[in-house]
Amino acid sequence: MRIGNGALALLLLLALASSASAQPPTTAISSNGPLTNVWIGNELSCQISYAGDTAYELFPSNAAPGDCGTFLAAGGALFAPNFATHTSTATSSIGAYTPFTPVSQTGVTGSGSISSPYTVRTVADAGTTGLQISQTDSYVVGQESYRTDVTVVNKGGGSQSMTLYRAGDCFLQGTDIGDGFLGPAPGAVGCSANPNNTPPGRIEQWLPITGGNSWLESSFSSVWGAIGTHTPFANMCACTTTLDNGAGLAWPLTIPAGGKVTVSHYTTFSPLGNSAPPPTAPATPTAFGPNGIIQGLPSNRRCLSKRHFTIHIRRYPGISYVEAIVFLNRHQVSTVKSRGGRFSAAINLRGLPAGTFPVKITVITTSGSIISGTRTYHTCRKRLSFHGNGRL
Repeated sequence: MRIGNGALALLLLLALASSASAQPPTTAISSNGPLTNVWIGNELSCQISYAGDTAYELFPSNAAPGDCGTFLAAGGALFAPNFATHTSTATSSIGAYTPFTPVSQTGVTGSGSISSPYTVRTVADAGTTGLQISQTDSYVVGQESYRTDVTVVNKGGGSQSMTLYRAGDCFLQGTDIGDGFLGPAPGAVGCSANPNNTPPGRIEQWLPITGGNSWLESSFSSVWGAIGTHTPFANMCACTTTLDNGAGLAWPLTIPAGGKVTVSHYTTFSPLGNSAPPPTAPATPTAFGPNGIIQGLPSNRRCLSKRHFTIHIRRYPGISYVEAIVFLNRHQVSTVKSRGGRFSAAINLRGLPAGTFPVKITVITTSGSIISGTRTYHTCRKRLSFHGNGRL
């Protein structure tokens, strides 16, 4: 609990809360989840809610944005979200800092799919350093991670060295304390309900896409204090110590005049301890089988006595279709497209002689992928009538 840090810390926290004037303008990526809301402040703060959880995923657990975001140490100064204007904060150990100067923030764009994720772009200046941050936060519905791409642009007259941080104060549902874990990718770190996430349980994780970072999982005040030193993290995880914790990543950067550098990572929230990175491209389904997209085809293991049936191209998560092309015995069959974008085709073998007939289906997706399969059917021969007197 925050009170356990002493009366002085409590007084500082109350003072910060009482001095807060107004929440910064914030854009929320809202969806069916499981990350139902990803809030991004126009001064690069953040907060997240998870489907079914009664509290938010970062401290404070009842306000957005929270103690989470982007930080930049450059030119002897630290630039950070404007925590003093938040409803509540516990970032006093970060020391002196200058709030980012908001420049612009877009609304939510995209459809929430892998090929077109929900996206918010936020631009902010780091004081008068000539450094500008252009940050893109994106989310694919159905995933337990959202992605952050931070581009630092040097508009100044000379090369500049700096440390870029992404960090947050963890709040594991029902308790403000937890343990830590590393991995699975190099440099990934997070807070967990169980030491080293063993057995897997609730986690909050920062997983780098861009390498060369350092990391830290420790008490929340130690994480803020480490950022206050303006130096990279110590590559430390208090993984087996239960405490009121936080975690984050740091990248050392040197950017020439007129140059820019982008670093990226995922922020993951999983009640089941899933720490793997999310897929970056839609899974390509098979044509046939229990999970195939082509349904309604009868088995071809025996000769076909039922000579007419309808095939359907079923819905598949993250995939939509442009066209379905069906051939029966190398002759194209008409297809029907429903209002929901589903295709169907009637296959009629009635009137055809006994023999072998291939049915080929080709489906083209909106991403340009082609899913194709052929199933060959053997029509049954008519049984011959016997009018003899039986065996001789």
